[in-house]
Amino acid sequence: MRLDFLQNYPLNSKSNQILMDYSHPNISPIIPQENTNLKQKAKELAQIFGGNSVNSFGFGFCDWFTLFSQISKSHQIAYAISNHQQANQASKHLQKKPKKLIINPKSGVLEIKSINEAIHQNCNCFIIPFINQDILTINDISTISKILQEKLKDFILIIDISYAQSSMIPIPKILDKNTIFLLNSESLGILRGNGVSITKDFFDPELLCDTLGNIKLFDALLHAIKNPTINITEDTKTIFYEKLKTILKENLSLFAPLEYTLPNALPLRFHSIKARVFLQNLLIEDIHAINGQECLFGFSKPSFVLQEMGYSESQARELVSISYAEIQNIDKISEILSRVYFQIRSIGI
Repeated sequence: MRLDFLQNYPLNSKSNQILMDYSHPNISPIIPQENTNLKQKAKELAQIFGGNSVNSFGFGFCDWFTLFSQISKSHQIAYAISNHQQANQASKHLQKKPKKLIINPKSGVLEIKSINEAIHQNCNCFIIPFINQDILTINDISTISKILQEKLKDFILIIDISYAQSSMIPIPKILDKNTIFLLNSESLGILRGNGVSITKDFFDPELLCDTLGNIKLFDALLHAIKNPTINITEDTKTIFYEKLKTILKENLSLFAPLEYTLPNALPLRFHSIKARVFLQNLLIEDIHAINGQECLFGFSKPSFVLQEMGYSESQARELVSISYAEIQNIDKISEILSRVYFQIRSIGI
């Protein structure tokens, strides 16, 4: 049973076949039809999100660092603490440190107050995720976009829409000359390092470093979007939480209210245990789950998002960031999670 659906999205075999379906790494500079086809696919991909241009963006440390470095030459960056783990690492290496945008500890979403404070501190580039890492809550990107339009003449708004696309929730059509969408290929089941940036008449295309991407990337992404590996048909997160809460009582809570999370996404807090031990024991039951992105990528660290929100390292270790497409037997899974939890508590590890 996979309870890390969003963070470890299953590979789309056909899309990856398309990605590798070429005999040479570059299109012909002489045959115009090849370049025309590439441009048509790029335009079709951009139009899905209300844009008209796409560029390769791999979501790795170097991609983020290059983006940050390029923008920081002309803009003051405000950066949400709940961005992708690689973005978080890249931000630490900038000479010109970005201002951190804070998550409200009660709602688990980006504070509008933090946006306004950044504006007052002369920030004019805002990098935020539509969905916050680890706690899987939804930021109000439409409202944030309106605030920036009202209060700033010139600005950049960069939004990671990856998890929203995985969950197939509506993505607001807010692309304009100041806004950039980022889409991670992993969130569509395509091999790592093949994401894109999406824009619409962006005012300064020189800011976007045009890297050499896979010539079949746009075809692969289009196929993955039109033919997702898994569809979420029903949101059962509240039922799941209530089942667990009935058994675990005061031993279980949430790091963010379910009303603000994605469908079938629960930032569960299992009190007084270390998530790593809990997750190791769940593997014996063939249940896969994670603490956060640091855990997912094998760095053996508790959620960086929670620690940035003010939780201690020990408290951050209590997170199990659950997401799933479907649970066929909620009663059974709830019983297993509860049993494993009580076993760990009983032996004090």
